[in-house]
Amino acid sequence: MQQKVLVMLATFLLGLSVLGGVSVEAQSPIEGPSWALGWATDMDSTYIVDMDIDWDAEGEIVVYVENNRMAQLEIALEYEFDSWVPFTFSGPDTFSVAANGNETFSIQFDSVDDDAAREYNPGNTSMLTVTAEEKVGDTTASTQEIEGDVSVPKIFDLRSTVSLPEEQLFAGSSIEFTAQIINNGNTKDAIKEATVQFRSCPHLSMVGVEELANTVVDPTGAQSGKDTFVTLTLEASTSQPTRVCEVTLSLESEGDEASRSTTFEVDVEAIQADDDDTSSNNDDQEDDDVLLREESNSVPWVGGIELLLLLGFVSVLRKSS
Repeated sequence: MQQKVLVMLATFLLGLSVLGGVSVEAQSPIEGPSWALGWATDMDSTYIVDMDIDWDAEGEIVVYVENNRMAQLEIALEYEFDSWVPFTFSGPDTFSVAANGNETFSIQFDSVDDDAAREYNPGNTSMLTVTAEEKVGDTTASTQEIEGDVSVPKIFDLRSTVSLPEEQLFAGSSIEFTAQIINNGNTKDAIKEATVQFRSCPHLSMVGVEELANTVVDPTGAQSGKDTFVTLTLEASTSQPTRVCEVTLSLESEGDEASRSTTFEVDVEAIQADDDDTSSNNDDQEDDDVLLREESNSVPWVGGIELLLLLGFVSVLRKSS
């Protein structure tokens, strides 16, 4: 009898332990579907923010949030670049995604100061990190982040400025002047070709223009670039008349193959010494003509006197006879 009681008790306790185990297992949390943060914009390569020659920047990167849960997802967002960037950026601070939803939001880019924009070398990249924290009340339940490289395009703007000396340019002579090659872009550039044109002054030429080809020019006034100055020579032939000459110096950029020019005026004076020599030669010619006329007139005058003397002499001889 006691054995039966013991067996029944053991069976009862075993049943309780099995049921208890089932109950504990049933109450354990079940791992549900998660959520995901990712780029909707292609960020496999560096994203280039649009920027024009006036340094107006704009662009947009799109991010998606996929929520595979049965409840709404609430996240807090933060954006950070690992280095200074030459534009402003903004995106939402918080974002909500409905249950089993897939939503997107945008990060917008805008302009900053022009001079500041030129300080950023487009050969560099800056990493953008987007961090999303799942919020349950004030508590962070989980965190995800994504990264992508961002940069700006190369901007080219190559041109020149000219500083003329106070020295006067005369026909048959030359003067040297200084030209600064200006690079208003945000990266190094080079002169592909340099040309010059003269308006109404075909007897004027510029020495040293062709040698400007392949001159490398740093960004002017940005990125610690060195200024580039060149010396050119204006020559006027002896046949150049007195005139105000219009000179146009054009530089073709190697970066964007655009030609940009600067125009200036040069006063050229005809050689005064040539006029004096011509006047002197004319005066000498006139003096020679006068002398010739005097000599021509004096010959018959001298011959007349001799004839009168001869006739008088003959007359005296006849009277003596």
